Amino acid sequence: MTTNQVFYRKWRPTRFDEVAGQQHVTQTLKRAITSGRVAHAYLFTGPRGVGKTSTARILAKALNSEVTEDGEPIADSEVSIAIDEGRYMDLIEIDAASNRGIDDIRKLRENVQFRPVSGKYKVYIIDEVHMLTEPAFNALLKTLEEPPPNIVMILATTDAQKLPATVISRCQRFDFKRLSNDDVIERLIEVCEAEGIEAEPGVLEMIARIAWGSLRDAENLLEQLFISYGQAGDDGEPTEITEDQARELLGLGDTATSTELASALLAKDAGLALTVINREAQRGVDLRALRSGTVDALRVALLLKAGVEDSISQGSEFAEVMATAAKPARLNQILHILTSLGQADMKANSSSPLPLELAVLKATTRPVAASGSEAPASSGAVPARPQAPRQEAYAPSTAQRSEPAQPAPRRERTPREEQWGKVVWAMRRTKNRRFVVGSLLRNIEAPEPVDGKIALRFKSNALKNNFMEEMQDQRSKDALKAAITEAYGSELDLQVRSPHETDDREGPLGNGPSSDTGQPKTAAEGSAMVRAALAMGATVIAEEDADGSEGTPPDTSDTGS
Repeated sequence: MTTNQVFYRKWRPTRFDEVAGQQHVTQTLKRAITSGRVAHAYLFTGPRGVGKTSTARILAKALNSEVTEDGEPIADSEVSIAIDEGRYMDLIEIDAASNRGIDDIRKLRENVQFRPVSGKYKVYIIDEVHMLTEPAFNALLKTLEEPPPNIVMILATTDAQKLPATVISRCQRFDFKRLSNDDVIERLIEVCEAEGIEAEPGVLEMIARIAWGSLRDAENLLEQLFISYGQAGDDGEPTEITEDQARELLGLGDTATSTELASALLAKDAGLALTVINREAQRGVDLRALRSGTVDALRVALLLKAGVEDSISQGSEFAEVMATAAKPARLNQILHILTSLGQADMKANSSSPLPLELAVLKATTRPVAASGSEAPASSGAVPARPQAPRQEAYAPSTAQRSEPAQPAPRRERTPREEQWGKVVWAMRRTKNRRFVVGSLLRNIEAPEPVDGKIALRFKSNALKNNFMEEMQDQRSKDALKAAITEAYGSELDLQVRSPHETDDREGPLGNGPSSDTGQPKTAAEGSAMVRAALAMGATVIAEEDADGSEGTPPDTSDTGS
C-alpha cells in the first residue's frame, strides 16, 4: 500500500472477510463463487460508505482470479494485484453521475459485445446508477435482458427506489445495512493500531456516532484528527488525541453544557436555558455544536421515556444525567422541544444566539396537553369546551425562576463496574476468529464474582453465541483469562448465561460441547441428520417431543476458563 493514500482508500477491504458488518452479503457471494452459480447482473444498494463498491471489486477478483475453497480471491494473485492497482483491463468502472446520458450507455452496449481480454469475465461496475436518465435506463435494460456471455454487471446505488422496476427485477439484489457503532469502532481500532495512532477510548465512540454507520466517513474523521492532533512530537512518539480535541474539530458541544441546557428545557426553565446560551455565546462557543449536543441529549431522554433502553449504547455520555432529568417530563413535551430546536434557522448567522433563543422560548412556553384530555377523533365523542389557558401553562413558575433546576451530577462508576471496565478495555483489540471480544463484553452488565466464579449474562443469545465462537480460539480464551486475573487479582471460573436463563443452566467456559459434559443427549441429537448438521457447526435450538410439543435443548456452552 502506498503511504500517501487517504485512510479510506488505504484501508479499503480487499477480501470478502474484511468487509465490515455485511456478512449476509459476502457469505452469499462466496457460495455463488464456489458453486459456479454466478448471476449476470447484481444490484448493490445501501447507505454511503458501507462497502458496496469495495464488495463489487472483490467480486470481480473472485470471478477472474484463483480462489480459496470458501470463495475468497487469492490476495497475491496477478489478477487481484492488478485490480487493487486499477490496471485490470476486464474491470470497467463507470460513474453514472458523470456518464448518465443515453450516448454513454449506447457506448457501453457496444463495448460489452467484445469478449474479455485476459480473464474469464468482463465486469462492469456502474456506481450511483440511480443518476442515469430515463432514456439511458431504457438502453441499459436491453443489455440486462439479453446479456452477452461472460459479462457481469454490478449496479451500485444509495437510492434504489429511483431505479425502474424493470431494471431491479433483472438483477440479484443485495441490501447493504448501515454499520453499527461496534462495527465502526472495531475497524477504527485496527486502523489506529496499524498507523500508530493513540486516542482516548471516547474519541473513537464520538467518531462512530458522528459517522452514523458510514465507515468511509469514520476513517476520514479519524485521519483529520490524526493530522491535527496525533502527529509525532519532538520525541518521535505519537501524541494522544483527547476527547476535548475531538469535540472541537468535530463540532460537538461540551457534554456538561449540552446536558445543562437539555435539563433546563425539560424543566421548562426558560431563564436558565437563556442564561446557558448567552454564557456560551460570550465565550465564543459554536452555538450549532451546542444545539447538536443538546439534541443528542434530548434524544436519549425521549428513548428513555418511551422505554427503548436497548437502543442506547452502553456508557452513553448523556444517558445517566438525562434519565434523571426526563422523569418529570411527558413524552409529548420532549417531542415538542426537539421539534422546536430542529426548526431553529442557524444557517444565516450561526454566531447570533437569537435563533436558538427563540427556539428555547418556543420550547418552554407552549402548553403541553395533558395525556387523555382529548378524545380520539374516531370515537365520536364531543370534545369538551376549551377553557382559557392558565398563566402557569405558558410561563415558568416563580419557584422555577428563583431556584433554577440543576442537571443531576454524573453517576460515579461502582467498584464492580471499574473492575469489569478494566477487563473490557484489556480485550478491546482481541480478535482471533470473527469477533472482537471487548465489543461483545460491552453488552453485559458488570458481573460480580461469587465463590470463585464470575457469570456473564448477555443481552441476547446471538451475542452469547458470537462470544462462544470466539472463545473456540485458545488465544482469545487465554487473553480473557489473563485480563480477568489482572482485574480481579485471582483466577475465576467464567460462566456464560443467556438473557433469561437461571443460574443452574450454565457451567464454566471451556472448549465447547463434548461428550463428557455429563448431560444426556437429546432426541434431536440422536437423529442422523441432526448429527451431520452438528458436525458442520450447527446448533440445536429446539427439539420436538413424541407428542409434537416443542422442547428446549440443553445448553452446550458449558466449559471452563
